[in-house]
Amino acid sequence: MSRKSTYLLILVLSLLGYGARAQEISLTAMVDRESATVGDAVKYSITFTNPPPGTTLSTPDLNGLAVLQGPFDSRSTQIINGRGTMTFTRTWILTATQPGEFTIGAAVGQVGGGQLRTEPIKLRFAKGEGGGSNAAMDQGQKSNRDLFCTITLSKNRVYVGEQVIATYTLYSRYNNLQAGEYDLPKLNGFWAEEVHLGEATWDRTPQTVNGLRYNTVVLKKQVLIPQRSGKLRIEAMELNYRVNPTFFSSGTPVTIRSNATELNVLDLPADKPADFIGAVGELQLTTEMPRTSVKANEAIDLNLRFSGRANLKLIEAPKLSLPTDIEAYDPKIVDKVSVTTGGMSGSREFQYLLIPRSAGEQTLGPITFSYFDPASGSYKRLSTDPLNVTVLPGDGTSAAVTRPRQNEVQQIGTDIRYIRTGDLQLRPHDDRLFGSWAYVAGIATPLLAFLGLATWQRRRGLELADTVAQRRKGADRVARKRLKAAEEALKANDRTGFYSALGKALEGYFADRYDLGVAQVHADMVRMKLGSLEEGRIAQEYVELLDESASARFAPLESKPRQQVYEQAVALIRRIEASPRA
Repeated sequence: MSRKSTYLLILVLSLLGYGARAQEISLTAMVDRESATVGDAVKYSITFTNPPPGTTLSTPDLNGLAVLQGPFDSRSTQIINGRGTMTFTRTWILTATQPGEFTIGAAVGQVGGGQLRTEPIKLRFAKGEGGGSNAAMDQGQKSNRDLFCTITLSKNRVYVGEQVIATYTLYSRYNNLQAGEYDLPKLNGFWAEEVHLGEATWDRTPQTVNGLRYNTVVLKKQVLIPQRSGKLRIEAMELNYRVNPTFFSSGTPVTIRSNATELNVLDLPADKPADFIGAVGELQLTTEMPRTSVKANEAIDLNLRFSGRANLKLIEAPKLSLPTDIEAYDPKIVDKVSVTTGGMSGSREFQYLLIPRSAGEQTLGPITFSYFDPASGSYKRLSTDPLNVTVLPGDGTSAAVTRPRQNEVQQIGTDIRYIRTGDLQLRPHDDRLFGSWAYVAGIATPLLAFLGLATWQRRRGLELADTVAQRRKGADRVARKRLKAAEEALKANDRTGFYSALGKALEGYFADRYDLGVAQVHADMVRMKLGSLEEGRIAQEYVELLDESASARFAPLESKPRQQVYEQAVALIRRIEASPRA
């Protein structure tokens, strides 16, 4: 036997020995630790030793554990003392979002006609200190671990009229997310003001919820002011997204629903003062009266400005208690209110116009108003200092003599009624409007105008309903716009742009004129539609012009100057429009 044959026999025997010893197959599962806190990462691995070809491995039931990473697959081969071992390992990085005991189910490997199973593994997760959450986050995370939305309130218990901030936040673990349509939930029993946040942007710092890291964005913020007591409910909102869209795919559609939330609203205390103006919050009062000395019947400006953080837009106009001979008009309301993430704040000013009717010294006030302070749970009162006004007699006779005060009004001069004299504007007895030509014209004109308008509207409606006629009617106008582009290319000496615009103008005009698609514009169709005009000359010229514009886009030669081609196209369209049989 030759030396080469000997080496070959040794190699074959070695391979046979390796194959005989490589049939020791096993399937095992293990974790790097069995106890952890919520949010901690636990490594879970399944190892398949010497799996023969065609072997499959199922994913075990993770029973509520969250996958942070994986699965990852790895393969390795070892030969020790002629003994070969091949291993296949699949690994997950897991965590829990809630404390408790979790059992990872058995993994099953299909080997030929039989099965290999791993032992279930129990893990215990204790409550951790970091990665906090609330009920809304927990509910959203349970419904969809990778994408959820929450509605949270700055307070859960308020008084009627007290403002609360509602925040709509999106949590996502996806790298690419395309927003779809969503509607804010309908609000029943609230006055709502939207906080303008600008364009929604993702927070730069990820947020950890029960051990999982999320990108977050605040979709909306609203200032809600409850208008009645009891439990007011904010319903869940529905949002539509597309996950991981690419250039070739629009992504996977995902629909999520936020949590619903309730607000416990307390009624205001029963001992409501008579001068309560409906304000709830923190208020200050500023009074301005620029003029304190006027003549009778002249106007006085009185400005009452309420400022602070409160339901300013719901404050009612205060009722003033004034001397009887001072008239007050309804106030002009000037709001300087901002709605921010801190709530509604600013000022609401009531500008009154007062007119004293008699001369003398007048004192206004002190004027008092009450509001409710939710921080102390009680009503508080604002008051002005007394305002002294000096009213001088008006121009001419004294207002105090010629004009009685409002509480002293009496009727005089009822014993004599004087006969009217002068031009009485009498007319003849039979000179009446009824039955005259002016009366008939006045009656008939509106009726005729109505009939004419109805006829015009009906005709207009029929014209608009006839899309073919509308398209044909606008064909010339559209063609002029397209020819304008050709003219601009002609002036710019853009050869390709000129013939491209000219060809589109000719094709588009013909298609619009005869209600066709652009693909239907060809020589046979042109001859069929235009063959009856000028004994077929228009049709022939139109076909030649179409061919010339098409070939000139690509051929280096031109049969005639571009200006002549342009003028010929304009003239040809005018001839078609002027023809009664077109």
